[in-house]
Amino acid sequence: MVSWSRVAIWESNAHPKMYQFCKKTIIDECRDQGKPVVVATQMLESMIESPTPTRAEASDVATAIYDGADAIMLSAESAAGKYPEESVIMQQRIINRVEGDRHYKLFLESKVKESEHQGPTDAIILAARNIATSIQAKAVVCFTLRGTTVLRASKGRPGVPILAITPFKETARQLSLSWGVYPELPKAGSYGYLVDEEELFDYDSPVLEEASDDFDMVLRNACRAALRKGLVSSPDDLLVVTAGLPFGTPGAANVIRVIPAAGPSCWDGVCRVD
Repeated sequence: MVSWSRVAIWESNAHPKMYQFCKKTIIDECRDQGKPVVVATQMLESMIESPTPTRAEASDVATAIYDGADAIMLSAESAAGKYPEESVIMQQRIINRVEGDRHYKLFLESKVKESEHQGPTDAIILAARNIATSIQAKAVVCFTLRGTTVLRASKGRPGVPILAITPFKETARQLSLSWGVYPELPKAGSYGYLVDEEELFDYDSPVLEEASDDFDMVLRNACRAALRKGLVSSPDDLLVVTAGLPFGTPGAANVIRVIPAAGPSCWDGVCRVD
């Protein structure tokens, strides 16, 4: 976590006007290491008493997003201020505006090119990102044990949500801080649900295929999770799935598969019936 106020005070005393460079250096190092970074405290301080921020404060929030922060955090503005709801809405408006800017996207693409790339897992993540962009997938689905693969995916800012499916509660909680990540904790087994679970698709005419093997069942559960998170709305929506086989191998990512939200046995509205 980068404390905006403390960095500003320390750097202003030691090197006037240099705190912006210090903040950028910390954020860049965190991103290079694949660690989530949160910029916090006094982001919109004037909104403790005022319903609108100053121009400098709005610029500081936007700069933190342009710099590559995973999250920005309010403190007294929402905890003790007169306008907590307005503070959150204002921050969200700034985030949405920045992330829709073409300059932001060009900057992220340049950072990805600079870091190409270190191993098989990184290659799989980069390929998944490119595939998701090419086919306009609704999300990238990552199966992960300790979050390593998901952090690498988040680092590259794929432009679509990342659905992180993990069997560990602590991993799910930690990943919720990372950019674009929607953690999902399976209810039974390591990555799967009970085969007879009733919480399936919410479509008008769902097709519920029987899993032909364990991997099919895991993929089907990924589709259910994407639906529950609101990441898909049609059976034809596409998902890019990355996984490491055999399951349970930490840090492994050696499989990419494109599946529709209807399930791994369906394609172009036609479902296989065995």
